[in-house]
Order: sequence, then C-alpha cells, then structure tokens
Amino acid sequence: MLAPHDLLNPRLYDKVRRPPLEAETLPPWCYTSKEWFDLEVERLFRKSWNFIGHEGRIPNPGDYFTMDFTGIPIIVVRGRDGVVRCFANSCRHRGAQVLQGEGNCKSGIKCPYHGWVYSADGRLTGAIGMEAARNFDKADNGLISVRLEMWAHFMFIHFEQDATPLPEWLGDLPAKVTPYEPEKLVLTRRQVYELKCNWKLYVENFKDLSHTKTVHKDTLYQMEQNYTGPLERSDGANYHAAFTPHEGSRAIIGGVGGGVQGFPPVKGFTDGTIRSGSFYPTIFPTTCFGFCIDSAWFLEMYPSAPDRMQLVVGSMFYEDTVKRPDFDEIARLYYKRMDIAVPEDNGANENTQAGLRSPHSRPGRMGEPELSLNTAHNYWLDKVIGPSAQRRPHAA
Repeated sequence: MLAPHDLLNPRLYDKVRRPPLEAETLPPWCYTSKEWFDLEVERLFRKSWNFIGHEGRIPNPGDYFTMDFTGIPIIVVRGRDGVVRCFANSCRHRGAQVLQGEGNCKSGIKCPYHGWVYSADGRLTGAIGMEAARNFDKADNGLISVRLEMWAHFMFIHFEQDATPLPEWLGDLPAKVTPYEPEKLVLTRRQVYELKCNWKLYVENFKDLSHTKTVHKDTLYQMEQNYTGPLERSDGANYHAAFTPHEGSRAIIGGVGGGVQGFPPVKGFTDGTIRSGSFYPTIFPTTCFGFCIDSAWFLEMYPSAPDRMQLVVGSMFYEDTVKRPDFDEIARLYYKRMDIAVPEDNGANENTQAGLRSPHSRPGRMGEPELSLNTAHNYWLDKVIGPSAQRRPHAA
C-alpha cells in the first residue's frame, strides 16, 4: 500500500480511531514510509522522554558511551562527582565528534580534530589555538548539554530543555513498580541486536498476547497455562501496563508451574504482603519493562530507518542476588529464557516487516488479546498528527 501525499490528513486514520474491537491497525505506510518515519522523529522522539538504559552500564567516574539517537549524536558520561550527564557529541570548535564507541575519559575528553579538551562534566578546559582570540571565554564553550533524568537507575533523555520533568511524564507508574524494588536492581547483561523491522512492530509484539500461542508455543506459552487469574491492565498519560498474577518466576522457562527453581523472590512476595505476579509496563514511545518477582529485564529500542532498528535487551537482578556464590550458574537459566524468546520475536517482527512491504498489504483487524495495540496506535497518532476529536477511550 503506497503512502498518500497528505500523510497528516486525520481522515486517513479514522478506522484506527474507532473503539478497540471495531478498529483497524495503522496503515502499512506507517511502517514503511520514510516521510512518516521523519515525522515520528520530529514530533514523537524529539518531544518525548526516551529510555537509554540502566546507569550500571557506566559504573565508574569517566565511563562513557556514545550513540546516535534518531540521527542526533550524543555522549552519556559519568563525571568525577558520580553524576551521569548527557551531551551533544559535537565539539564547540568546528563540530567534530569528540568521542566514539564507549570507554573511560576520566583524564578528559579530547577532540581528535584540533585537540580541544573537555572535562567529564562538559567544561572546556583546553582550547589550543585560541590564545589570541578576542572575547573568547572557555566557560561559554563547554559541550552542549542534553537533558537527562533518572527513575530508579534508569536513564531517560529529552531533547527539549523546557520539557515536562520525567516524574510528571511517568505519572503514577513508579508507585506501581515499587513492590519490585527497582532501585535495588543491578544490570548484569546487555544483548544487542540489529533488526530489519520498524520499531513499532517490536512495541506491538511486546503488548500482543495472542502471538505467544504460535511464536512461543513451546516456550513462553507453556507458562501461561499456570496463571492464577486474568490479565489486569492499567493506563497512564504516557504508559500502558499489564499485571499477570501467577506463582513462581516467569523470568525462567519452567519457573511458572514447571518446577524449575531460580533465585528467591523479593521479600514482599515471600511473606505474602504483595500479590505474586509479573508487571509489564510500556512507557511510550518505545520503552518496555518486565518486572518479575526475582529479577527484571528491559528492551531499549533505537529506530534508525522505517525498516531498521537496534534492540538492546538488559537483564537485571537484585543486589543480594548478584552477591551469591552461585549467581553465575543460576543466572544462566534466566539468560537462556531471553536467548530463546528474543530471537523468536526478532524473526516474527522481521517477517511482518517483509509482508508490510507488499503493495497489496492493507490494515487489519484486531482481536481481544490485541487491544493494547490500539492504545499504542492512538498514542502515536496523537503525537504525530494531533489528538482526534473522536478519540475513543483507552483499551480496557
């Protein structure tokens, strides 16, 4: 299905705006069109809080990593004072990128082009060749700051300095995650995948309950037979979440009803003060978490083109768990679960992207297990083309 010339015409999306069980999916061009992708970058990603991982990736003063986030090169670095900051990866002299990859810059950030030097907190400390320049003040020429805020140990960036603070963006979500004690989680592994699919497909896949019967029929679906109650959904202004009640751990295959033993759960689940189960929030536009009774994981998504994205899968365990002498041995059970399920999802999403390229592809209908997709579709449309006058309530 070819993209129309008037992509921002609200009438093109009327069927997406219908009540959930009457609605259609987004048109195929929302997954294949360069013009639509550029609108998402401009109106969604550069006006939202974007998740860039757990600060455990840079534990020591001077540790840094670089990335291009929707075409904007940035540096994330921990200063000598322990504070994590984000800067534009662009020298204030002639614009060259000052760092590449990841590493440690405790001794300073030196631009490879003309040798200007910055401290890890962004201050310009050396400007070779500027000795005779008039009215030049190093204090006015530090690296340009990009706004970075934390929830627990999770890093989020925003490209607008006057943006709504992160706590307001998250709303009541941190309170709902409190039983899982996210502030005590330690990042233990990051897996990176380069995928040939649109970023929205991966978010949809995370929220789609029906695909486990097919894509994960021999793995994750086996655990669903042991749930102790129905899925419970909840909405916030910028998130959608689901709670699944069950006994045991859903972070390992066979941990729910299969008898496979992993790490002990958080104390609240052990003493019965908190109802046992897993909590799966999606923070729009792209952030996906799985909070389990004994561990947690997250999905970082970095769109780079209509049909390209990078996926980062982070695994986390509690501080006391990581200190156990048998941690490495038992943690393999949790990594195995991700190493099986994630490639299954990757293949399904790349296959869907291939099908959406067909000129005969058309929007489809959704069943009851997919209603959360309609919530995401309408959120994204609200940001790209503006809220609909006929906006229907979120999926129940």
